[in-house]
Amino acid sequence: MLNWFKRISLIVLSIILIAVMAVYFTLRQSLPSLDGDRTVSQITQPATLSRDKLGQAIIHASSRNDAMYLLGYAHGQDRFFQMDLQRRSAAGELAQWLGDMAAEYDKANRFYQFRRRAEKIVTAMPANQRAILNAYSDGVNQAINELGARPFEYIVTNFEPAPWTPADSVLVIFSMYLDLQGTSVKRDLALTSIEHLFGQPMVNFLTQSSQYQAALDGSQLTNQADIPVLPDTTRVSRSASNTTAALDDAANFMADIGSNNWVVDGTLTDSGDALLASDMHLGLRVPTTWYRAQLNYPETNNDVRVTGVSLPGVPAIVAGTNGHIAWGFTNSYIDTADWIHVDRQDVTSIQESLNVGGEIQTYNRLVSEYGPVKQVGTRFYALSWVAHQPYAVNMKLVELANCQSVAEALPIVRKLGIPVQNIAIGDTAGNIAWLLAGAVPARKTPHDMAITPDQFDNGWLTDETDLPLVMNPDSHRIWSANSRVMSSTDLQRFGDGGYALGARASQVRDRLFEYEQFDEDRFYQIQLDNEARFLQPWHALLRDLMSQDTDTYAADIAALDNWGQCACTDSVGYTLVKHFRGQLLSTVFAPLNDALNNYGQSVWSATNGFEPAIWQLIHAESPSWLPAGHNNWQDFMRAEYDTAKSRLLSKHSDTADLADLAWGKVNVMALTHPFAGQIPVLGSALNMPPIAGFGDTFMPAVQGRDFGASQRLFVRPGQLDKAVLTVPGGQSGHPLSAFYEAGFSDYANQRPTPLMPSAPQHTLTFIPAQ
Repeated sequence: MLNWFKRISLIVLSIILIAVMAVYFTLRQSLPSLDGDRTVSQITQPATLSRDKLGQAIIHASSRNDAMYLLGYAHGQDRFFQMDLQRRSAAGELAQWLGDMAAEYDKANRFYQFRRRAEKIVTAMPANQRAILNAYSDGVNQAINELGARPFEYIVTNFEPAPWTPADSVLVIFSMYLDLQGTSVKRDLALTSIEHLFGQPMVNFLTQSSQYQAALDGSQLTNQADIPVLPDTTRVSRSASNTTAALDDAANFMADIGSNNWVVDGTLTDSGDALLASDMHLGLRVPTTWYRAQLNYPETNNDVRVTGVSLPGVPAIVAGTNGHIAWGFTNSYIDTADWIHVDRQDVTSIQESLNVGGEIQTYNRLVSEYGPVKQVGTRFYALSWVAHQPYAVNMKLVELANCQSVAEALPIVRKLGIPVQNIAIGDTAGNIAWLLAGAVPARKTPHDMAITPDQFDNGWLTDETDLPLVMNPDSHRIWSANSRVMSSTDLQRFGDGGYALGARASQVRDRLFEYEQFDEDRFYQIQLDNEARFLQPWHALLRDLMSQDTDTYAADIAALDNWGQCACTDSVGYTLVKHFRGQLLSTVFAPLNDALNNYGQSVWSATNGFEPAIWQLIHAESPSWLPAGHNNWQDFMRAEYDTAKSRLLSKHSDTADLADLAWGKVNVMALTHPFAGQIPVLGSALNMPPIAGFGDTFMPAVQGRDFGASQRLFVRPGQLDKAVLTVPGGQSGHPLSAFYEAGFSDYANQRPTPLMPSAPQHTLTFIPAQ
């Protein structure tokens, strides 16, 4: 009997071993070749694609188009899965691949009709820009055709990757519109619903200005509002509706997420050239958003060498330096969308076909002369959004690589076809500038709520080029962090599309004025600044509430007294303060959120102005806003703290021990692969190692579970040997590649990674076919 058991065990182990080996060898076949010669017809002169020890792509070509062919080839080898997800996401074509689970997501994105718009944009592009997209697409497709097997994501899902087209690169840029301006689009409609349900005083209350303002000119907004009376029908116990899902929804919008960049002029560096910092905050995943690359090619009277981060799917260096200038971006959050209240008779229903796992489903979508239409209750609203305009996307970003100075770059920046950003830019002569960079409608009056057809401005059809500019300010410093950067006067023209609160920008600004000389190391420390300035009033409030019952809250008081005033890894007090605030906000504004949920909307997408509103309510102890079941605001706030702590312990501790709520444990950064959960046993190996929490929101060191700095760039264009570019992940999306995690350790341990590539370790030579 024992022998039979041994034989069966050996057979089972052998089958498992064979299966593992089969998987391994299949994966090996899909690894791209990084060395050797290629004879191709799409280039004009010999060219090379090398990789250094990080897998950074180093491209040498005889023309820009040949360089873009090789960049497409590199992206196709290392990141095609990521590119495919982004084009399909923007186009609403994921369900063809992923089936029913993506059908509703596709319908939501088909609302914008980005596939049709992308194809029209490519057709209308100048020939030189279209040539860039064609060359890039050829490179992507060459790389995919050379693979010995499909990338593993396609093997797992039994799906064939489709060829890359020029319109797909435009779709990737449209995916960034959705990412960067999606909440702005939702904002105006949510405010419209709040006005419809609760009146204009409620809108005024939720959108009043706060103490946290950091405009470059120092201008302050002072619009204040009275507390509106909350109707008695909403004064019910809110614990039932205030679910974990509702709290997560609130947390997503209350995070003050965004990006940081700043630049100082040559008077504040020992080298005399400008010094730039850029950390663009995005959702973090595997593979990471950006792809390190250096492009070398000749242009008229100039040999280009541009180094930085590229976005797989797009032929350009998005942020970086060419040795003469350096640039980086943050999302601007100006107003780029209007909703138009239209009559039902002006709305047309169109049948749309959707491929769901190979089966065609049909549904109806609504349109009007102003754009796609959304029904909210019995009302109809058409969306006019800058992303819908022909000028939304172009390839002018590649032209920054040719610029020798800030002044030379400004005319190009004014015409960029990207989601409008704050660009910070500096040059070797020490000049610095900020201005809006991207597509901006020329309509003259932005609106926070829906407008009527007679208010529609035909300026929507034109791209605005008269954009605000700050160059070489007397302060010698420029900063942006998603809050208002422009003057209060310019705000009237360009509007508020959901600016960040301003606490993070204020802290960056203050750090920049603490010193008169800067280098890359000092900039890195500012980017890692996790001092909890914003939460200090909340800490004081919670400490005062606990002092009224010191016996019950003895351990909690000890944690608060030792919180370190930072989002530090070992701080329990920080966790308690942060989640107390989140719980209180979620409960207080639950009546508004519940009302908007009936229309498929959320109050949290309406505004980032809850901070002045909640403190106004706390100080006034407003009786109409006090939930039923509570006698006063002090008892209510203590109860909210108890609820927040109970939820935290339930989630993070098996023994109800406050020590388990250290911020590093609660806020672990976990970068995961989209398919990790679909692969039994081995799926977790696709993920990056977890990082203990060291930052949070409302501070320069932004970090959440799957959100944070998607890169950390510090560069003086004339001192490239000192430049830093740290990225939270490797170059390759292939789990067997030596570059799958390369560079991640530096990011996790807050070490600088050189921007410039090291010596090539692999080289592919491309020879033009005769």
